[in-house]
Formats: sequence, structure tokens, C-alpha cells
Amino acid sequence: MTFFSKDNVKHFEVPGDDGKIDTLALLEAARGVVEMVSAFGKAFSPVKSDINGNIEKLQKKYEMNKELFITINAMLDDELENKSTDLAKVGGLWLTRGLNFLRTFMQILIKEYREGSKEESMKHIINAAYEATLKKYHGFIVKKVFSGVSGFAPYRKDYLLKMALGKEGQEEQVIKDMEAYLDTMSPVIDAMSQLYKDKGLDTDEKV
Repeated sequence: MTFFSKDNVKHFEVPGDDGKIDTLALLEAARGVVEMVSAFGKAFSPVKSDINGNIEKLQKKYEMNKELFITINAMLDDELENKSTDLAKVGGLWLTRGLNFLRTFMQILIKEYREGSKEESMKHIINAAYEATLKKYHGFIVKKVFSGVSGFAPYRKDYLLKMALGKEGQEEQVIKDMEAYLDTMSPVIDAMSQLYKDKGLDTDEKV
């Protein structure tokens, strides 16, 4: 068993053809992602805190009306119509961006592993994922913070060992389980991204 095994961490629930995204399923799976970030080390606490904060925004919105807000779609419809809160607008958008960053990190990690790369430092992987996903939404200060954090990225062998739950010689299994995890994670990220674009909520405004 590895971190990414279905019997260890909740996998994402792939949206149906109607594009509806189940709120509780998303939140439960996203909390599993937070644990994955923990394996990066204490230096990545700001990233972990940011993801947790966005999860809590969606959780707070859900608890306002559990019967109505069973989907992220319903939350956004409510906020666009009633302008009562912006918890789903902000929390869901930034959670999606954070998940996309982590997805890209895993995709690059898998690609390099499959290609037989001997590079143990993961700083370049984290920076590449950041460049491709979050960087355009960040101002100068946040970029500097992230640049400093990336320098503390763990070595690949150490990260994979943590994802193997401390068992030696499980790198291949970790990668296989990570690929299966991405098979459910990616459709959710894509559906969330499309939802926010369709509703005109995905802007390039920087923080």
C-alpha cells in the first residue's frame, strides 16, 4: 500500500456528464491532498495553509445550507444570484488552482521517473509546475516567497519513500498509484476550471 492507494486516501469523484461537482466528495478528497503537501516538509506550510483555507471556505459555505449546496455548482449559482458571500467564488477558484499546481507537479515527476531521470532534486519540478500554473496569479511578494520555499523541496527518493509509507523499494508502486490517483483528480480539476470560466469567475487578477 502507498499514500495514493484507494484504501489509504480518498480519491476524487469524477463528475458526471452534467458537470455537477459533489461538494462533500471534493472536500474529502482535497483534504487528502493536504496530507500529500505535508510530505514536502515544514517549509511548505504556507502552501498547505492556503489549500486548507480554501477548503474551509467551501466547508463554511456548505454548512450554510447543506440541502441546497450539495454541489459546487449550486454554491456558485447562489453567490452569483444573491451576492450573499464570496466563499465559493474565492475558495473554489483558488482550491482549483492549488490542485492544478499539484497535479502538474505529479505529472512532471512521473514523466521524469518514466524517462529514467537520475536527478534527485525536485526543486526544478516544483518551479516548473509553479511557472505553468500559479505564477501568473501572483504578485512580486508572493513570487519571492514561493521561490524561497521551493529551495527546501525534498529529494525525490525521500519524497517517494514517504509516499510509500516508509517502505523501501516501492518507487514503482508509488508511481503507478499516483497515476491512478491522477486519473480521478484531473477530471475534477478540469470540470472545476471550466465551471469557473463559464461563470466568468476565472480572472488573471493577482494576489
